Amino acid sequence: MSAARPASGLFADPRPIEALGDLFANVWQVCYVTPDLDRGMQELRDLFGIENMTEVPVEGASFLKAGERQQWDVRVAMGARGGLIVELIEPIAGEVEFYRRALGDGAVLGLHHLAMLVPLGDEAWEALQRLLAEHGMAFEYTILIPDRARLAYVDTSEQLGHWIELCQLEKADTDFFSGLIAESA
Repeated sequence: MSAARPASGLFADPRPIEALGDLFANVWQVCYVTPDLDRGMQELRDLFGIENMTEVPVEGASFLKAGERQQWDVRVAMGARGGLIVELIEPIAGEVEFYRRALGDGAVLGLHHLAMLVPLGDEAWEALQRLLAEHGMAFEYTILIPDRARLAYVDTSEQLGHWIELCQLEKADTDFFSGLIAESA
């Protein structure tokens, strides 16, 4: 039996994934979609007190569907308030309809996914793909950010009402996100 991930470190070594439920022990981020990033960031600041919402660049990221590079244009912001990272995505163009589905009529924010850390390395990544396949799931989209992250979206909207994002984060990203948390209220 695996040990529980320590609550003292959001980016502590993730719990090994032996069952899909282990992923929930590794949640480090919640993501909302918005039709207007500036308005969404203001809403998170004013209503929820997430004062450090900051737009982050997406240049250099490769967005893949079934291993094929796709056109993908989004704006992204990140922030925190002493705990989980809150991500905000504005879908602009290209392969972004799966984001837009999270928005209701006139909604400023719609829940899109929970992000879950997975252990680093190809072996862990491939084992997770096999585990998902056993349950009729797969990586629908993959995002590669050189020297920072490998991410995969899994559509669990039928089961959970939202997507999950599986994340292998390198030190540069965990340092950035830890800084956001440390600087938050």
